[in-house]
Amino acid sequence: MTFDRFVPQHHRERAERAFRYVQRNPQMGLSVGLFCVGAITVGHFPPLAGALFGAGASLLGAWITELHNRSSQAARLKQLQNDARKYLALELYRTIERVLYIHERAIPNFTCASAENGVKPNDLQDDFIPYWPVLYPNAQQFRDLPGDEAVALVSFYDSLHALGDFVKGWWEREGQLPVSIFNMILHHADKSLKLAQVCIEKFELEKSFPPPYEAWGTISSRIARSLKMAEGARTHHIARFEAKAGKGTPPATQQAIGSHS
Repeated sequence: MTFDRFVPQHHRERAERAFRYVQRNPQMGLSVGLFCVGAITVGHFPPLAGALFGAGASLLGAWITELHNRSSQAARLKQLQNDARKYLALELYRTIERVLYIHERAIPNFTCASAENGVKPNDLQDDFIPYWPVLYPNAQQFRDLPGDEAVALVSFYDSLHALGDFVKGWWEREGQLPVSIFNMILHHADKSLKLAQVCIEKFELEKSFPPPYEAWGTISSRIARSLKMAEGARTHHIARFEAKAGKGTPPATQQAIGSHS
């Protein structure tokens, strides 16, 4: 049997909170202790009580100063982080819009290559190259970001290099089917857009860059729509292949470079 059984839960929680608070603010706790001892001794040892009160007041003043400094530092850090988000937001939004454009153009190219109907969009290789950030990663504002936001930014921008490198290395490569190439472009763009969705939320891009009109849709809704269209295009491609070759045979996208990432 323990003493805790006789103490109500809410009292224990209050005591634990008070103890943790004193741990974080030892000057305040010591100051209160000195005041209490001074109050006890004031009737018997006035000089000692006066000294205790004076020491307690000094510690209390030091605690108030430290508390003020903490608040000022926290406010300054928060302002730095907000300024950093705003500074990097426009470049981030521009690169996300470019990836979305690449994704939206890769879908019809993949669909036409899959259908083998002779129709070929007029897109060029340069149309599938991402925009590269200029401010990231050297700007001081990047280092002012909270850790999770910096990681989200790094992951997204790294995915752009994977997309760009694939387009440069595999565009119209001899011996590779166009449907396979555009399927992999879609794969890389899919990944970039999913990482972009994290950045959109963390940097609150939809507040900073609302759609020009309601029917246009937010950047998040447009990304979701494009991802859904890409999934539908892949489903139709597999259905076409199975109708021609029978089930159980991997489609051309897997035969050629499906294992490349």
